[in-house]
Amino acid sequence: MASLPQMFTSASNFEIRNSILTTGNVTYHGTLQATNHGQVISVLNVLECPSPSHYFVGREDILSKLSKIFSAPVVTLWGTNMDVLKDFVRQNLKYSPIFLDASSGQALAKSVGDLNNNNNNNNNNKGPLANALLVLQNADTPVEEYLHTLPYAPVLVMNTESSLTSSTSPAFHLPHDADQQVVFKLLNSIARKLNFGQRVVTFVANGGTGKTQAVLKFVSENFSRFSNVWFFDASSNDTLTTNFKELGKAAGVGEDVKDVRDFLARINQNWLCIFDNADDKEVFLKDYIPICNHGNVIITSRLLETSQMASPGCQIDLMDLTKESAVKLLLKQAHKQSSEENQDFALKIVEALGCHALAVSTAGAYIGVTPTCALENYLAHFNKRKKKILNYRMRTLDSYQRTMYSAFYLSFEKLSHPTQLLMQICAYLHPTAIPLEIFTRAAAFIYNDIDPADVDPPIKAINLMKEFLSLFEDEDSWEDSVVEMCQLSLVSYNAIKKCLDFHAVIHSCAQEIAECQEHASQAAVLLLGRAIPWG
Repeated sequence: MASLPQMFTSASNFEIRNSILTTGNVTYHGTLQATNHGQVISVLNVLECPSPSHYFVGREDILSKLSKIFSAPVVTLWGTNMDVLKDFVRQNLKYSPIFLDASSGQALAKSVGDLNNNNNNNNNNKGPLANALLVLQNADTPVEEYLHTLPYAPVLVMNTESSLTSSTSPAFHLPHDADQQVVFKLLNSIARKLNFGQRVVTFVANGGTGKTQAVLKFVSENFSRFSNVWFFDASSNDTLTTNFKELGKAAGVGEDVKDVRDFLARINQNWLCIFDNADDKEVFLKDYIPICNHGNVIITSRLLETSQMASPGCQIDLMDLTKESAVKLLLKQAHKQSSEENQDFALKIVEALGCHALAVSTAGAYIGVTPTCALENYLAHFNKRKKKILNYRMRTLDSYQRTMYSAFYLSFEKLSHPTQLLMQICAYLHPTAIPLEIFTRAAAFIYNDIDPADVDPPIKAINLMKEFLSLFEDEDSWEDSVVEMCQLSLVSYNAIKKCLDFHAVIHSCAQEIAECQEHASQAAVLLLGRAIPWG
C-alpha cells in the first residue's frame, strides 16, 4: 500500500495570481451566467427579485434563521502534517480549493481582502465563486468570527491540533498512516457535509402577515450568496407558466415548463428560486421545482399543507410582529415622532390590531393622510369606519397592493359555503376560545325555543340560524369546516380544548362579509341560547 504522501503526488495548486483566480488552465470570472451547449447565456434580469418595502421593520429572528439555513457549510480537517492535509484536499475533493492563510486574524483578513478584491474585479455581479472551496490553512486560532467576511463558498478549516476544532462545525481527523480505505471513508464523510443538497424553505401564514417582505428583505441583504435569484408568481398555474416561458425564452432552452425546469436542474450552482403566493390548491409546485441535489427554493403560502414540502428544519411559521416592531412600523408609516406619548398611543393600536403587519402598516398610513384621525383617536375611527379602513389601499411603491379586507377575502372565497357561514357566525362571538361544542349542542337542541308570538328576533335571523344548522347534519362536518379554515391560515384550533381562535383583524373582516350584520349577530345569539338553554 502506498504511503499517504505518495497518494497525493502531482496535485494541482490553486492560487491568487495577477488579479485572476486560476487553477491549471481554468480561469473563473463569475457564475451569474448559465451555459447551454457551450454558449454563455445571461439570465440576470429575468424574473428579477423585487426590493423590500422601505418601511420594513423587525423580523430579526426570521432573518437570522434564514441566514443560518442558507449559510455555506463549514467543516474542519485536522492532522499532524499540514502538507499532507493540503495534498488530501487538492487530490480528492471535487471542489477547486482556494488556500487562505489563517495563521492569525490579521493574515486571514489580508487573504480575504485579496480574495474579495479579485472576485469583485472579475465578477461585476458579485456572485459566488464557481465550484470553489475556501481552505483556511494553518488555522491555529478560532476562525468563527471571520467566516462572515468570506465570499459565499463551502469552507474547510485545516489545523494540526484537535483542540482547535470548532464545536459548531463537523471535525474530521486524517491520521498520518491512513490507508486507502480510511482515506476514501473520510473523503465520503467530508463530501456529504459539504454537499448539503437542495434546500426548500416554506413560509406559511395568513394574508398580510409579511411573508413576502421577509423573504425580500433577506435576499436584499444576502444577494451575493446566490448565483442567481428568480422570483416566480405562484398564485396560479397560468402565472407560473408565463414566468417559466419568460425564463426559458431568455435562456434559449425552450418555453415549455419541463424544459425550463430541467435547465435549472442542470445549472449546478447555488441559485435561488422564490415561489411567491402559492395559495391555490390546484397548483402543484412539484411540477415546477427543479429535481436535483443543489439549489435553493423559498415558498410563501397561506396553505398549511405547503409546509410538507420544506426540508428538515426549514419550515417557517411566520407569526405577527412583536409589539416593539409593530409600534415602530406604525409610527414610521404615520410619520410621527417616537415620543413617549406617541409610543403609548401606538401600543394601544397595535395591541388592538394583534400586531398584524398589514393592519399596522395600513393604520399608520391612514393616520398619516387623514387630518381628523390621530394616534389618540384612531381606534374610535376604526370602530366607526371599520369597512372603509379595512378597504383602505395604501399609496405605496411596494408590489403588495392588497387591503386588509381583500387579503382576507382572497382566502375566504376559497371556503365551502357551510364553512363561510360558520365563519360569519363566529365573527359575532368573542374571537378567542370559541368552543366547538357551542355548535354541536345547538344543532342537537330539539325543543321549540321560538314562540310564534315573538317579534324579536326577526324571522330572518331565525331562518339564518336554521339554514346554518341544516348545513351540518353530519356531526363530523363541523370538524371538516375547522380543517378548511386552518388549511388557509384563517383560524387556530386548540385540539385539546377543541376551541377556535381568530386573529383580531380576521375577526373584523369576517364581520364585514355578512350581507346583513344585524341578522348574523342575532343568529349567533340564538345559537348561544340553544347551546346553553335556560332552565
